Amino acid sequence: MNLRPLLFFPPIAVGIAGYMWLTAPENTADKATIAEAVTAVRALTVGQTMATPSASGYGRVVAEDSWSAISQVQGRATFVSGNLDVGGFLSEGTEIIRIDPRDYEISLTRAKASLSSARAALQELEASEQNTRATIELERRIEDLRRDELTRQKTLLKRGSVAQATVDASVRTLLAQEKVLLGLENTFRLLPAQRATLQATIETRIVEIEEAERALANTSLSTPLTGRVTSHNVSLGQFVRIGDTLATIEGTAASEVVAEFQIEMLGNLFFMLRDEQARLEIASIEVADAFERLKSLDLRAEVYLQSGDQTFSWPAQLVRLDASTDPATGTVGLVVRIDNPTRPDPSLPGPPLTNGSFVEVRLSAPEPVASLRIPRSAVRYEGDMAFVYTVDAQSKLGRKDIKTSAVHGDTIVVAEGLSDGDTIVLSDMRPAVIGMRLDPINMETE
Repeated sequence: MNLRPLLFFPPIAVGIAGYMWLTAPENTADKATIAEAVTAVRALTVGQTMATPSASGYGRVVAEDSWSAISQVQGRATFVSGNLDVGGFLSEGTEIIRIDPRDYEISLTRAKASLSSARAALQELEASEQNTRATIELERRIEDLRRDELTRQKTLLKRGSVAQATVDASVRTLLAQEKVLLGLENTFRLLPAQRATLQATIETRIVEIEEAERALANTSLSTPLTGRVTSHNVSLGQFVRIGDTLATIEGTAASEVVAEFQIEMLGNLFFMLRDEQARLEIASIEVADAFERLKSLDLRAEVYLQSGDQTFSWPAQLVRLDASTDPATGTVGLVVRIDNPTRPDPSLPGPPLTNGSFVEVRLSAPEPVASLRIPRSAVRYEGDMAFVYTVDAQSKLGRKDIKTSAVHGDTIVVAEGLSDGDTIVLSDMRPAVIGMRLDPINMETE
């Protein structure tokens, strides 16, 4: 009997059995379980925390006061201080440069002599005025006598006692006397003008003396402040011209920093410290008034200098707003003042705060405030919209749009969109499918 045709049945039976096993209900459930795989993610349950709102700007340190020694006289430098070197320290009132004063001493002596001469001329004029007044009085009396004599001669002429020639002689004598008196009176009338001229001359000489004294005083240059020398351009024996800048000294009593702040950061600071109504008021007032409102927040200002792996700090004071917004960077400058910049934080001795140093200026609230902060890495962006991934009550992936506020280091303040108790995803998931099942591993707040 031939059994070879029956060999086809076993493979067919095996195929049927395999098909039945693959399509069995329990295997379909296993496939569904594999399709709904759970993804482990790092998560964080958010809540209100206490934080100190702050905003940081950056700028360079400059001296609050600086002085340039500009020559107001000319001559050879006969003295140059040995401390007048770049980096040298000079105390207030220290003489640093002296210019040969001899020419100005001569000018002062000449001006004083001219003043003495003018005053002597005025005294002479006053004496002449007195003499002229007395002479006029005397000549008037003589004139009266001449006139009386003429009257008497005319009377005698009528009686025939004298000749006409005698009367004519009396007339000539009276006219001569009147001429003398008229000349004296004319001279007397000129005396006030001469006195005014001499007074003007005296005032001119006084001004010349003052100019000579000022020029003589300007031959010696002393520092009006305590500070360090940043430049000098004079040597002993060098001829100095008027207008030459001989040295520049920057004061060390106080320094300033014009710190450039992003307007958004300052806005975030307002957001943390004021309610919505106050923010709207600030947005609608003038820049100067806005600065006054900023000062009313009683912010604490500190200057930070990074040196290697250490950070040194100095307390500062917010003093004014610097000009307008920078069109290139969109930042606004705020000026802070540092007293005793050569002294850093006593608890961490370090280098002095020298002019030209690039520093951070941090404005912070006087007291911590409650805020909802999340790690910056948890915030995603889609165009201008910020959002976070969340874990819902069924441990599935969700999404919430948020509005952010101030940034503090690695954290960012959430203004709207999240509530206490919400759980956000910290892991970077690719791809992120809304509704996918998650296995959240809750992380502690940093």
